[in-house]
Amino acid sequence: MAAINPVAEQLFNYLGDVIYKPDRAKLDLEQVPDDFRELGEGLQYFAECLVETKDLAKALAKGDLNGKLPSPNNEIAAPLKSLHSSLKHLTWQSQQVAKGDYQQRVNFMGDFATAFNTMIEQLDERRKELMSEIESGKRKTQDLVQSNSLFEAITAQASQWIVVIEKGTGKRLFCNYPLSNILVEEEFEPKMYEWLEQQTNSMGNGESPHVTEMSLFNNKFAQYFSVFVHPLRWYGRQAVAFAFSHISAEKEHLRELENVAYRDMLTKAYNRHYGMQLLDSWLVGKIHFILCFVDMDNLKYVNDKFGHAEGDKYILAVTETLRNFSPQSQIARLGGDEFMLLVQGWTQKDAETRLEELRSQLARHNEDPVALYDHSMSYGIIEVDRDNTLSRADLLSIADEKMYEYKRARKAQRQV
Repeated sequence: MAAINPVAEQLFNYLGDVIYKPDRAKLDLEQVPDDFRELGEGLQYFAECLVETKDLAKALAKGDLNGKLPSPNNEIAAPLKSLHSSLKHLTWQSQQVAKGDYQQRVNFMGDFATAFNTMIEQLDERRKELMSEIESGKRKTQDLVQSNSLFEAITAQASQWIVVIEKGTGKRLFCNYPLSNILVEEEFEPKMYEWLEQQTNSMGNGESPHVTEMSLFNNKFAQYFSVFVHPLRWYGRQAVAFAFSHISAEKEHLRELENVAYRDMLTKAYNRHYGMQLLDSWLVGKIHFILCFVDMDNLKYVNDKFGHAEGDKYILAVTETLRNFSPQSQIARLGGDEFMLLVQGWTQKDAETRLEELRSQLARHNEDPVALYDHSMSYGIIEVDRDNTLSRADLLSIADEKMYEYKRARKAQRQV
């Protein structure tokens, strides 16, 4: 077998270093014969393109879209640069959606575009429905206090508690029935009369009728009233009439609607929008906390093999397991199989120990003789100090990378 040409061997070894050991790849063109000089220059250019391409690929794998792009002449990196551009645009569109612009649509990236556009349409419909219900609830509350005079209030809304208070003295000149009839707790009565006296004394001369709200609280109950306030003369005395209407049910309904806006419909955990708000507030508040990024293992397989109903059961099992982390932990479902767990007052080591315990609890589902699939999850943990300077995106990216490291380590362990 003929020996390889020394120059060809030199160039071949350089090419191997470029591919496998780029840190040590060097080629001194002064030591390359003139006949091979052009080939050597071409290999150096190829090496530069390859390094730029690998750097871009690594950045994209970490979700970093702000790194340096390859040179315009790097044709090898052209597809990745196109992907980078698409991801930048998609990121901008996602930011617009987060600001409430539901007109954004993706017309590239195939099946992802279809799923993204469907999600935006569903979010827009859900937002419209929620806003409609909230506005409807507000209108119902306002309707309770629509009256032009004290006599109309008495005749049209006989269920109201109506009281007339004299200005200056706070004396009760009239009430249609005892206050105790509308209060759920006796201790509310002094608070109610104290509020009435304050409102009466704060009314200026010539002030028009208006509607306000008042609330009463203790450790067990809360009551809300819409109050129609009407200055008048009562048998020659300066007085103020108050007509109280119960709006506790409407308030509760509005609270439920707001709760729907911040909760994941399936798991009742916080949704991504509220989870990101909570994370931002903790960062702004310089709070020491633990951020856990949790990923369900093989949810797509379960959905494809056994149907989405079974997949939902799997999701609920993981959610219930994560809720057992601690009473203070906050759980948000970020996506189909992704969760974020936030908790204050924990160290990373203690959090890792607790999550391993929860993984074991989740795995008990696998001991069921009729279990169809393994219940498992992977996680990445990052401890955020009070002096943290990383952004929300950076923290999530780090936690996500740690989760994938954990997943890869477990996969390698299973193979061994």
